[in-house]
Amino acid sequence: MNILIVEDEASIMDRLKRLTRNILGERLQNLVTAQSLAEAEATLHNSECDVLMLDLNLNGRDGFELLRKLASRSFHTIVISAYTSRAIEAYEHGVIDFVPKPFDEERLAQSFQRILGHDTQRTHFAKFLAVRCHGRIELVCLDEIEHIQADGPCSHIVKTDGSRRAHDKMLKDLELLLPPSFERVHKSYIANMAAVSGLAMGPDHKNFLQFSSRRSIPLSRSKTKELKAKLGY
Repeated sequence: MNILIVEDEASIMDRLKRLTRNILGERLQNLVTAQSLAEAEATLHNSECDVLMLDLNLNGRDGFELLRKLASRSFHTIVISAYTSRAIEAYEHGVIDFVPKPFDEERLAQSFQRILGHDTQRTHFAKFLAVRCHGRIELVCLDEIEHIQADGPCSHIVKTDGSRRAHDKMLKDLELLLPPSFERVHKSYIANMAAVSGLAMGPDHKNFLQFSSRRSIPLSRSKTKELKAKLGY
C-alpha cells in the first residue's frame, strides 16, 4: 500500500506513522505525509496513493474541502478526527472509515482490515458516489444508480435514466462502500437490487438480470440460485 497521512499536529503524525508501519508491515510500500490541504492535494496529483488518512481540521481549514475535490479518485479515505459529529457526513461522502481521536492501534487496524475486505460488520455506507463530470465533481445519489460495470482499472456507473458516469475506483473498491442493497452479481457488474424487475434466460442458457428500465446485465452462475430465491423464482 501507498499511504498519505494528512495531519498538522506533529505528535499525532508521528504516532500515525508508527502505528501504520506496525499494522501493515511488509504490505507498506510507501508512506508520505502532508501538513496542509495544498500540500496534500499536490502530493495526490503527483504520487500514487492507495489510502489517504485525513484529519478534518488542518490549521483551521476543513479537510472536507479535499474530500469533496478528490472523492472520485481511486484511493480509499480514512478520516481521523475528534469531530465525531461529522462521522455520518464523512461516510456519506464514501470514506471507508471514520476513526475518532484519541485512537489506539487496534482501532486503526480495523480500518485497514476493512480496506482489505476482512471486515463484514459495516453499519455505515456511502449515500452517494462522487464522479468527475465535465471538469467538476458530481454527486450521484445511490437511488439514481441502476448498475455499475467494470471497465479495466475503473468503473462505469449507469443511472436509472440510462446516462453513464465514469468512476476511478474498481468494482472491488466500490463494493466496500456500497450498502447491502447493491450486490456483485457478476465479475463485471454490481446491481442495485431495488432497480431489478426480474430474471431472464438468454442464448446458451445464460442468465440475465433485468431492470425496470428494460436494460439487462449478465448474471453469474454462482449467483443465479441465490437471486432466484430472493426474487421468488
